[in-house]
Parts: sequence; C-alpha cells; structure tokens
Amino acid sequence: MKTITIAILTAAMTLSGCGVSSSMSDGNQNSSRQEKKAAEFEKIATLLESGNFQFTLRSATPTGGKTIQMTSEYTLEAIEGIYQAYLPYFGRAYSASYGGDGGIEFKGAPENLTLTRNEKKNIVAVSFEMKTDDDQYKVSLEIGSSGYGTLTVSSQKRQSISYYGQVGELRI
Repeated sequence: MKTITIAILTAAMTLSGCGVSSSMSDGNQNSSRQEKKAAEFEKIATLLESGNFQFTLRSATPTGGKTIQMTSEYTLEAIEGIYQAYLPYFGRAYSASYGGDGGIEFKGAPENLTLTRNEKKNIVAVSFEMKTDDDQYKVSLEIGSSGYGTLTVSSQKRQSISYYGQVGELRI
C-alpha cells in the first residue's frame, strides 16, 4: 500500500512538473511570435512608407459578386510618389467611356494621400484619390503584417470593387 501511494505521488509530481515546463515554453513561444509579428509589421510599414512598393493581385471581388481568381498579373505600383495601376474590372458601370477596355487605369501623383499605422491590429493603411480624364477614384489599401491585404477602389461611374493580394518590393 505504501509503495502504491509513493508511486502515485511520484507520478503526480512528474506530471505537474511537465505542465509547468510546458506552460513556460508556451509563454516563450508567444513572446517570440509577438516579436516576429512586430518585426514583420515594421518591415511592411517601412516598405509602404518608402513610397516604393508593388501590390500584386490574387483575386477580385466585385460588389455583390463572386470572387474571381486572377490568372494574369495585375499590379498597383508606387514609384517615388507616383502611383500607377492597370486593374481588371468586374461589376456594374453606371456610365462607361467609349472605346475603353473596361479596366481601371491611372498613373500620377495622388491627392489626399494618407498612411496610417494600426499597431494593435498590425495593419498599415494607405488611402488616396486619383483623377483621370474619364473618372475619379478613391483607393484604399490595407496590408497586414503577413504582407497580404485588400485594395478597394471606389469610382463615381462604377460600383466599388475589392482586390486581394500581396505587397512586396518593386520588381524592375
């Protein structure tokens, strides 16, 4: 009887010791994950603040429509303060220009450019307005610490559309 009690106590102490070391290693893993996420967030924020980046589309979601996967490469590029995009458009146009190909295309210096960091949510947001001869666009880009994010384009002549993709350094 005495040996059974000693065996049970030894087993209980061993198991409780494993639990303590496991929870301590979980705490270290959580802090290292948080540090890694903070470093990734800082890298993405610095890239967007530099004004030299490329957002490559993976999919498009028109207002009230289904998600469409991209089979060709479409990008939004920022090169030293000049934003350039040629994006496909899927959705309803209230008025379309004659002879156009239907996409969203602009190039130039943006108006009302703002860059916002949300360190609690690990999101960097860039928003601006762009005027062309045919239309005026409001553009919003939100990127997480992973480098993936959403680009939303609103227009006066079309329904809004959102694109999902990844930001990275310019490929020249």
